[in-house]
Amino acid sequence: MREIPGRSVRGPAESDPAPLHSAAPASPRRRAAARALGRLEALALGGALTLALGHAAARYRDSLEDPRPIPGVRAGGLAVAGLQGPALEAVVSAAAQAALDRPTHLRAGEVEVLRSPRALGAIAQPQEAVAHVARLGKSGHVLDDLHTRVLAARHGIDVTVGFRFDERRALAQLVEIAPAVERPSLATRLDLERRRIEPAHAGAALLAHDALSSVAVGLASGAQTIALPVAEKPAVAEDPLAALGELDIGTVLGSFDTPYSTEAKEADRTFNLKVGATKLSGFVLMPGETFSFNDVVGPRTPENGFRYGGGITGGELVDVLGGGICQVSSTLYGAAFFAGLDIVEHRPHSRPSAYVDMGLDSTVVWPDVDLRLRNPFDFPVVFSMVVRQGKVHAEVLGARRPWQVAFERELVEVLPYGTIWRHDATLRSGSKVVSQRGMRGFKVKRTRKIYQGGELVREEPRELSYPPTSEIVRQGTNPAGATPETKTLAPLRDPAPHLRIVQ
Repeated sequence: MREIPGRSVRGPAESDPAPLHSAAPASPRRRAAARALGRLEALALGGALTLALGHAAARYRDSLEDPRPIPGVRAGGLAVAGLQGPALEAVVSAAAQAALDRPTHLRAGEVEVLRSPRALGAIAQPQEAVAHVARLGKSGHVLDDLHTRVLAARHGIDVTVGFRFDERRALAQLVEIAPAVERPSLATRLDLERRRIEPAHAGAALLAHDALSSVAVGLASGAQTIALPVAEKPAVAEDPLAALGELDIGTVLGSFDTPYSTEAKEADRTFNLKVGATKLSGFVLMPGETFSFNDVVGPRTPENGFRYGGGITGGELVDVLGGGICQVSSTLYGAAFFAGLDIVEHRPHSRPSAYVDMGLDSTVVWPDVDLRLRNPFDFPVVFSMVVRQGKVHAEVLGARRPWQVAFERELVEVLPYGTIWRHDATLRSGSKVVSQRGMRGFKVKRTRKIYQGGELVREEPRELSYPPTSEIVRQGTNPAGATPETKTLAPLRDPAPHLRIVQ
């Protein structure tokens, strides 16, 4: 057996013996035939490939002239592949109209509003979108077009319908939005409802004309949110509360409520309550300083905001300028009493009040009778007052509450009232009308007790006197006068002999 020069034939493994059979050497003619056959196969394959490429090239050239969009293309979310002429234009126009009414968020700083592109003066351009979808994947650059077509087939391509817009309509919308964005620069201020300090901040304003370009770009790109330019205003020049630094008003040291009538006939008195409370609310009393009610509230005059309302003068109920202001001072006094502030000056009413217990009231008269309070703490305190829904509410706020305070009152003596008779020629002779109800007077002992950690650390007793209020009776002197209506008055009641309130 002859070996084929240049080759060795082995079996399945190196250790196997030589094969039993070996191929006979091919003749030169047979080798030439094999080479010829290979060349024919290569030529056939090349021809087929050339033919295929030629066919593909012809199809590609034909597709460049085809007005129908390639597969996978959408316009404004609507499928348009294979459409042409009026059918294509109808679908793109429908997408354009839907896009005109889609919600668009306009964001200006912290303000965000919804407007449609149509409201912003947008005018759809469906013709441009029709041309765009028809040209997509048909640029004439083979590799670029191939990439586009594969992308469209696999993932889809959505063409946004473009807009142009009417600047006048867009500007009108921006001017309408501007007041909502407008924010004044504010100094440091007290948020008494949340019991915290709000730091100063600069204001803001919407730049309506500058925002036009933002709207134009956003509409053209189909953005769902368009950011509008906002300008920051200069900070407030004077900021007195900024000097207080880290003022802490998170703790209620003392609070007090008094009721008031919400009837229409008491509207002027209620107005005075609100004027007085507004002047006091937010007042900061520094450690060791003394507060004067009259200094802060000012004279009870029309120029200072006050009206005529029911008040006490000379022991009688009459309409006076600033009537009702004593209820404001009494409510603040009650809160200060339970907060543990020092009572520097205080005078009870000349008669018991219907809205506050004896011993917790404090009358004020401009400019002679005042309520003065001193801050004994090592931190500032702030007054908060609200007049709302039939209640005057006062709070003294500060950093912490070191004390618990008790109010104790003991009834010492009841003083009878007298009667004042006044002739009235409009009433029938012998008839009488009570024009002012008589009220007994009282002497009471009021004590403030201050506790710390459950232990009594201080007592502050004081005797207070409430003179009796004379009853005023009008007696008729005219035989032909009017006969008054007889009214039954409810019996008078004395206060409880002992009263204790703890905060």
